[in-house]
Amino acid sequence: MRLDKLYELDRFKGFVEKDLADQFLETFEIKFGAGTWVVGDFNDRFMRSGYNPGLSSDVISRIERIKKAGVKIFVPVNMEFFNEKLEVDWDLVDRVRDVAARNKMIVGGLGIDLSGIPDLKMGSISNPDPVLRRKAFEIMISSLDIAKKLNVDIVSFWPGQDGWDYSLEINYGKRMRLFIEELLKIVHEARERKILFAIEAKPKEPKEGNMIIPTSHVSILIAKKINEEFNEKVMGITIDYGHELMYSVEPGYTVYLAHTFDVPLLSIHLNAAKTHSNDEDRIIGTGDVWQLIDFLYATIDTGFEGCYILDQFPYRMDPVKALTLSKEFFVNIMRKVLELYRYREEFEKIRERNDQADTLNFLKKIIL
Repeated sequence: MRLDKLYELDRFKGFVEKDLADQFLETFEIKFGAGTWVVGDFNDRFMRSGYNPGLSSDVISRIERIKKAGVKIFVPVNMEFFNEKLEVDWDLVDRVRDVAARNKMIVGGLGIDLSGIPDLKMGSISNPDPVLRRKAFEIMISSLDIAKKLNVDIVSFWPGQDGWDYSLEINYGKRMRLFIEELLKIVHEARERKILFAIEAKPKEPKEGNMIIPTSHVSILIAKKINEEFNEKVMGITIDYGHELMYSVEPGYTVYLAHTFDVPLLSIHLNAAKTHSNDEDRIIGTGDVWQLIDFLYATIDTGFEGCYILDQFPYRMDPVKALTLSKEFFVNIMRKVLELYRYREEFEKIRERNDQADTLNFLKKIIL
């Protein structure tokens, strides 16, 4: 991010949209992208056929919609490249790489998610069945090869089916040991391919009880342990903003926590969710804007250099319109963040006085 250009903020007055929003991102070299999943069809247990059943959901169609929304960075998911036999369609990998090059788009990473594989419903890399655990491992390695062919250097793993639904269902210690043992092997393979490996936390859903990595604080601990084993920063974390809100933590605090314990923040997923709720993945900026500004300020203040990736599920909305709105909301909120950072020395001096009213008086004209 070009923080040496903060003087150019004066160019962006009023509500920034359309071409001016693109100019804002380009001026400050802010990496803003979207997961391919945000522009497909969406279904849930109430609308199993999908909310937009006529909408094509192949990865190429999704990339085209991301382009239509004026977003230049996209992150696909590993399972978009596997067929029904869980074999990689390497021709499709080539096509995605070619589509990106032809449209001057950037593949900003690869999401790894095994939660939709029925055989792995009791867990992926922590599955107690060694045969299924091996199956999960092989899919993970194939996913690393997909990332390598897409020329990305960061993958982010969300262990969606690793966890439990009932108290006393599993031995937590044994299951965590399995998880870490497999992670060590996978991260070794990622390291061989010069790929950084991130892990994403979430409190619940699809598991009803708890996920094996329920909070980013746990993912920080695991990444730190893995990095100590390798004596190298080969693993980091992905922070999903909405997941932080789900378990009622201040998201900005988590950013500083990772930084304090020297664990790389490799990727950020942006959305909105309600406290102690499910993972709504609503349009960015439709929740508590103060918390979001706090979070984004923390990413800048700690030197985050990665991509801000949109992760939303606008079930009843046209996905291109939803993505366009989120892009504009992000730009306008980030403008406030950069304005605050522009006066960071004064701001930090006020915060050090520990007078809450003084702090809010300073912030009110920037945020409101």
